[in-house]
Amino acid sequence: MRMPVFASGIAFLAALVTLVSAGYAPAVGAEEWLAFSGKTGAHRDIYLVRSDGTGQRNLTHSQSFNDQPDWSPDGKRIVFVSDRAGNDDLFVMNADGSGPRNLTSNPALDRDPAWSPDGSKILFTSDRTGNAEVFVMSADGGAPVNVTNNPDWDGPGQWCPTAPWITFARALGTNQDIFITSLDGSQTKSLAPHEAYDSAPVWSRDGRYIAFYSHRDGNVEVYVLEVATGQLRNTGNNYDWDADPTFSPDGSRLAFASHRFGNNEIVVTPTEGGPVTNLTNNPADDRLPVWSPSGNYLAFLSDRDGGPDLFVMRADGSGPVNVSKLPGEERHAAWKP
Repeated sequence: MRMPVFASGIAFLAALVTLVSAGYAPAVGAEEWLAFSGKTGAHRDIYLVRSDGTGQRNLTHSQSFNDQPDWSPDGKRIVFVSDRAGNDDLFVMNADGSGPRNLTSNPALDRDPAWSPDGSKILFTSDRTGNAEVFVMSADGGAPVNVTNNPDWDGPGQWCPTAPWITFARALGTNQDIFITSLDGSQTKSLAPHEAYDSAPVWSRDGRYIAFYSHRDGNVEVYVLEVATGQLRNTGNNYDWDADPTFSPDGSRLAFASHRFGNNEIVVTPTEGGPVTNLTNNPADDRLPVWSPSGNYLAFLSDRDGGPDLFVMRADGSGPVNVSKLPGEERHAAWKP
């Protein structure tokens, strides 16, 4: 097995960091809201709820599949996936659920929407070329641009928060690597290449780090890549399963799901290294943490009430509350900016 190679990418990453060094100041609202996908009966809808579990309401009210909500940066609109037109398309609606509109209208499967940091574009994954590729389109619709354009499987994409770059995973035979590309696809580079399976890259809000999970040590673990230097760090060096990384808004902490305590728990560790702290300490299956914009809360999925349901707890792990309480499975929590 070849070892990770960073040297060839150092100059590329050093040039990139000059674009992503802008500061980040998280916005804090009087109330913190989440959108999520919940299943009731045979169909799935997009719901809105406060972080304390109050004010829950159905935004889509559609006898179809509605999933993967993502907020516009100004908090006024939500993009989501729906099959109400006969196949998975991207739709956008106002934050109160009004005015839904089909953005893609394509017979292919369009999924994994994500708004650009400036609100002008939406990226998504589509198989319209015969295999999964990452596309970018105007937030108002129009012809999408294929930014990956490769015969291998690509996606989902993640925006760099501070510069016009996208990270994504690409399947390469029996392994999968993390790549970064410009919006027109003209500059594409593998990050921390390895003959193991790497997946689910996420950026810190200041653009300094990318976290992902990898099999390169023989089991699934969470790694942090420092963009400027190419330095790669295993966050846990643990023999058990770690995945689902998410950075705190100030970039100082990394939360993820870990099985190191005998079941799936939500844990947190300093981004630059340090002890791993168990936040949930519950015999249930807890996964997929998402940090609130203020950094005060973490949303996560748990089956402790029979779910999986959507829970919210304080960032220190205290006060977990089931905020969804729907009869079916909840998923894809997204905090309002």
